[in-house]
Amino acid sequence: MHKCNWPGCTAEGTFPAPKSPRNLRERQYFCQPHIKEFNKSWDGLKGFDQSELWGIQSGSAVWQRPVWMEGLNGASGARVETQPFATAQDLFGFFQQRIKAEKRGQKKAEEPLPSTIGLPADVKEACAIFSIPEPLPGAELKPRYLNLVKKNHPDVNKTPEAAEHIKRINVAYQILTDFSERRAAM
Repeated sequence: MHKCNWPGCTAEGTFPAPKSPRNLRERQYFCQPHIKEFNKSWDGLKGFDQSELWGIQSGSAVWQRPVWMEGLNGASGARVETQPFATAQDLFGFFQQRIKAEKRGQKKAEEPLPSTIGLPADVKEACAIFSIPEPLPGAELKPRYLNLVKKNHPDVNKTPEAAEHIKRINVAYQILTDFSERRAAM
C-alpha cells in the first residue's frame, strides 16, 4: 500500500506515475483525483534539450527505428498525403465486382470516353462511373455526385448490388476530386 504523493493528501495512492521524465521506471503513487491533476500537468519532455530529443527519437525509445519529422518529406505543417488503399490491387478491387457483373451480363460495360485518353486508369474509370467525358472541377462534380448517390443509395435502390455500387461511386468521387485538386495546383 502506497500513500498518495500529492502534498497534503493522506489517501491511498493506487495509480502509479513516473517521478521524472529522465527516469520513467521510478514510480510515485497518487489517488484518483490527484492522478488526474498530475496527468494534466505532466510534461514528458521537460528538461531535455533538442539534441537529447533527437537521440531519444533515433535510440532505444523507438526500438532503433528511424523517426522523421511530421509532414510531407519532413516539412512541418505540410499536408500529409495518405493513400486509402494499401496496394494498387486494393485500389482497383472495387472495380472487380463491376467486371464480374458485366461478364454475367447484368450490366453493359461502359466504354472509355474519347476525351479521357491520356488520363490515369483510375481517373478514366471514375469518369465512366460518373458518365462524364472528362474530370470536372469540384464545384461541378459535387452536384453530379449527390445526384448519383440519391439514385443509387441502398435505401432507395433495393437491388443486391446497390451497396457495392454506392461504394464505387464514393471512391470514384474521391478519385475525381483528388485529380481536380492536383490539376488545379499545377
